[in-house]
Amino acid sequence: MNSLILAHIEAFIKRTSIPQLNLALWHNGELYEASFGCNKQPGIDVFEIGSIGKTFTATLLALLVENKSVNLTDKIEKFRPDLPFAKDITLLDLATHTSGLPSYPMAGLMFSHAKFVATVSNFRKADYERFLNNIKKPLNTGRFEYSNLGMALLGNILAEQLGVSYEEAIKQHLLLPLGMVDTHVSPVAYHPHRLAKGHSGSGKTVADFYWSCMEPAGVWRSTTRDMLLYLKAHSGHAGKAWQNVLNKTTSPIFTDPKLRNQGLAWQLENTDELGHFAWHNGRTFGQQSVVICLKDKESAIVVLSNKVPKFWQNFFTKYSLEVLSIDILQSLLKADK
Repeated sequence: MNSLILAHIEAFIKRTSIPQLNLALWHNGELYEASFGCNKQPGIDVFEIGSIGKTFTATLLALLVENKSVNLTDKIEKFRPDLPFAKDITLLDLATHTSGLPSYPMAGLMFSHAKFVATVSNFRKADYERFLNNIKKPLNTGRFEYSNLGMALLGNILAEQLGVSYEEAIKQHLLLPLGMVDTHVSPVAYHPHRLAKGHSGSGKTVADFYWSCMEPAGVWRSTTRDMLLYLKAHSGHAGKAWQNVLNKTTSPIFTDPKLRNQGLAWQLENTDELGHFAWHNGRTFGQQSVVICLKDKESAIVVLSNKVPKFWQNFFTKYSLEVLSIDILQSLLKADK
């Protein structure tokens, strides 16, 4: 297994010039870990996992539904009656990107990447609240439109219900019970030498990512080791109760054929080679990541890296972290036969 995976990764790093890449793979009861261009001990390096953190938010929702604290069909007006659109959207809409809320809490188009970065870096709670209150009615509710703002609103509502910060809510209810002690929002939680430094597509280093009030949409940091614990819990390695809850987040929510590949935050696929699988990716200004969990097999993969592709590379699958991960899984399953 090791040589097969190594060949895939080395070819990918050569194409992309990624300075650091960590991988953790669980397959047929075997663990494979690798670190490239970073600490020699796998699982030590800390990466920004971006939007993968949305699945943490969805898991918190599933847990609170399980203990009957909230319902998926609860309208937002139950929690935020002050918002103009509160009567039009449910918690389920927020968790499945079908709320009709815009992706970003920013007015106008951001044609300049530098302006976008500056807006995110200077974003504050007052900006978040002002933007929400300026939305009179959501657009296209019931249709999939990826929304960072919607997921942020969901996580912040759930945290307010619990009476703690969003980060504390996730730690109490998800991370600590699963033993994920190395997953945090703030970079100051780690020794600086462990933090992977993000790089733009041109190879320039970028500042640590932070987005105030938008943490539920993806401002987490983690390691491959912690993330693999999370994925293995989906297959029952943390007990049946956890498996049942996590199965609800990674199962189709809608009967509408156009939305059948949508779970609670998770994206769902079914192929001849991999069977049913749930996946999510993440990207910040200088790092990208992907996690995939094969629902019908004892397989899961985490890949974390510290460079985003150049713009033109986004159009070619050979530069895709998602395709790399799928190719590795397909190769292993083929070797099993």
